[in-house]
Amino acid sequence: MQTLTIDYDIDSSRDLVVKLPASVAPGRHRIEIVIDPQRPKESAPAAAGGVETPDRAARWRELLALREQAIAAGMPLLDWDGIDAEVRERRGDLADD
Repeated sequence: MQTLTIDYDIDSSRDLVVKLPASVAPGRHRIEIVIDPQRPKESAPAAAGGVETPDRAARWRELLALREQAIAAGMPLLDWDGIDAEVRERRGDLADD
């Protein structure tokens, strides 16, 4: 399996033409496209490869602070089944019987 990263400016036509490198052998391949909007260069992280960016780290701190506030207020933490049940309830779905 090969991973190719291509930076490309998308214009209003949204056309994308890719010429693959010679290292890609002819034949049937599964090709996945991930749209990852890039931030302006001044806010782009200096390092990559799984290192959290400052924006992401700040968001996690905010979420953890909210979690601590909820726990302090006595709000119960839900497991996946509890989350699923609450979503169904808020959507007005019928209860499972």
